[in-house]
Amino acid sequence: MHGLLISSFVVKKIWAALILIAVVFISYAPAVRNGFVWDDTALVLRDPLIRSWRLIPEGFNHFLFVDATASDFYRPIQRLIYTIDYAAFAFRPGPYHLTSVLWHSLAAIAFLFFAEELLLSFGLERGRSRLMAFVAALVWAIHPVQSAAVAYVSGVADPLAATFGFLGLFLLLRASLTLGPRELPFLIGSGVAFLLSALSKESGLLFPLIGMAFSLLRKNWVNLWKTAAVAALVAASYFSLRAAAEHNPAPTLTPPPPLLVRPIIAARAVAEYTGLILFPMNLHMDRDVETQPSGFNEASMAHAAWRELQTLVGLVLIAVFFYWMLRARKRNPAVFTALLFGLIAYLPVSGIVALNATAAEHWIYLPSAFFFLAIALEIVELGQKLKSRRSTIAATTLVLGVVWMAFLGARTFARTFDWKDQRTFLERTIAHGGDSARMLINLGGLELTEGKLEDAAVHLHAALQKKPDQPLAIINLAAVALKQKDFKLARELLTRATQMPLVDAEAHQLLAVLESKESGKVDLMRMRLAARTGPPNWSIEKRYIQLLDQTGGTAAAINELLTCLQSQSYRAESWKLLSDLHAKLGHSTQAAEALEQARAYDVHLSTSKLEN
Repeated sequence: MHGLLISSFVVKKIWAALILIAVVFISYAPAVRNGFVWDDTALVLRDPLIRSWRLIPEGFNHFLFVDATASDFYRPIQRLIYTIDYAAFAFRPGPYHLTSVLWHSLAAIAFLFFAEELLLSFGLERGRSRLMAFVAALVWAIHPVQSAAVAYVSGVADPLAATFGFLGLFLLLRASLTLGPRELPFLIGSGVAFLLSALSKESGLLFPLIGMAFSLLRKNWVNLWKTAAVAALVAASYFSLRAAAEHNPAPTLTPPPPLLVRPIIAARAVAEYTGLILFPMNLHMDRDVETQPSGFNEASMAHAAWRELQTLVGLVLIAVFFYWMLRARKRNPAVFTALLFGLIAYLPVSGIVALNATAAEHWIYLPSAFFFLAIALEIVELGQKLKSRRSTIAATTLVLGVVWMAFLGARTFARTFDWKDQRTFLERTIAHGGDSARMLINLGGLELTEGKLEDAAVHLHAALQKKPDQPLAIINLAAVALKQKDFKLARELLTRATQMPLVDAEAHQLLAVLESKESGKVDLMRMRLAARTGPPNWSIEKRYIQLLDQTGGTAAAINELLTCLQSQSYRAESWKLLSDLHAKLGHSTQAAEALEQARAYDVHLSTSKLEN
């Protein structure tokens, strides 16, 4: 009999997991036909560290965005996932999107297992615990607000961190129920899962804190010390790896909001996220809840008034939330615990801490899971209080629940099309309210690459109206002027850009191009200056090496390239270029050795491709 109960339990778990996988893949089905957009170009198309399994250890020695603007993101597991995808599929975007959807479904399953185990620890009946955990996981999995972390290849860090984090919490709860030597494997497993979560995204560091909070709430001091030991080992391992990695600090384009302003931003963010969860229609990337004045015109004043109203709504919602927590503290400890976990997960992205934005949809990927669990618990308790009208309420609740689920799934399905390609992504983001300077610059850059110079200039000037002296807008406007042969304007803009650390190297490179267009001479000294300015920039360095070769300095080009390889030996493209240069001088042995090294560092560099 006991065996039959266990077998039934396992089968029901499997069915719940399969349903979650099915609804996630149906909701995100259009994603597999989408391309690479926005940060995908830097994290997938331009990252040399994902090209070979031999470079996996090297990937742990670098932050993200190796060949792009530096970041403070240390996420080697995210890079490892791209390495696996690249080995199997090269640069076909569909499989990368499929991987993101798969990890989101695994995160939902991990959340289901954790949530059920959590509810069981409060003495809830197993069937009810499983049902509430399943409903919460289902809503969380298909809610459209998660689409920024799923339908976008670069967003895979969130599902990765959540999968390992929820798994770690599940193992931690299982460890608390296990006595003797059998407890150790669960503790070790939770520590490994927590470390993998932190190495996937920085938010993974919150899971050990959540585990400690649970032991503290239950006043289980033995488990608290054990969890603290696990957390200490995870933190020591993570920060040791992070500190040893090569890191160029991310540039600061705008100063962080003053401390006195941050509570206002935090209140607005609460209102913003609440609206997205309750009515997820106006979804877009690059959200901003700061007041951005642009004169005393009617539109600007209306926008400022709306932000003030949003502040008031946010303060009311914060008060309601804490009142809810206080009421639940004794009335329903499980609800209180879920709300506390959600609060711990939310505080780092609440706006109190200065980040690279004031709000972002994918930031609530983790906190929303706990909030949905708390809501599911409250709905069930409400149903218990209204037993006298149970059938009517049950039928009404079931119908409303099915309609709500269908709406969420349909909205997620439609939202996924917004990542179809770079132009669709940028234009829809801007049209839906994400008309930030950054988005306008990206759209201007796209127009520039497609030769639509007038359109590019319009978008770049619009970006400068929002953010005067924005370096990327200025350097792109200079590139537009160069293509339009307005050399006077190009020189003015580029001279200005040489004083901006973010783009000074590129400005020197374009000044060399300008010199070539005006006089027909190759300005090698200017290109050398560009290659030596700021952090290492392979695209500029490569151009300098190619110019050395084109002007008869092939031997000098080889020496320059060898210097680059001393610090960046992982780049297959560099070894391929070195092979070509040696072959040009008749150095067959050196050319063959460099060619072999290039093959080793890029699994998709076939012999035929390398020799052509």
